[in-house]
Amino acid sequence: MDLNRFNPRQREAITHVGSPLLVLAGAGSGKTSVITHKIAWLIQEAGIPARHITAVTFTNKASREMRERIGNVARKDQIRGLTVSTFHTFGLNLLRREAAYAGLKSAAGGVARPSRAAGCRAGGGRPADRRAR
Repeated sequence: MDLNRFNPRQREAITHVGSPLLVLAGAGSGKTSVITHKIAWLIQEAGIPARHITAVTFTNKASREMRERIGNVARKDQIRGLTVSTFHTFGLNLLRREAAYAGLKSAAGGVARPSRAAGCRAGGGRPADRRAR
């Protein structure tokens, strides 16, 4: 993978392994490109399977853009199993997958909801009304 277009600090971020790394930079400085190439580098050069990598963004738009950019630098078969999602989607999927461990029951449609035993109670011992008012 050719990293010559990146400055030394960006190359360092892309190739860093073994410990957490914070990428902190201003708008338009290349953060998304660094993270995109880091994911591709981890898969192609470090041999980390895509299914062991999770990229989390704040917005659906950023998530779609990240996935598209990764697809431009890595082959489709290399990124199979890669998770790129928003914080909310990641959290929801985690709760759905681990519902029993979190004291939740899976409801129709796969949405995890508190079980009657784990749910909040209102006066009179009835489950609290969760509808928006």
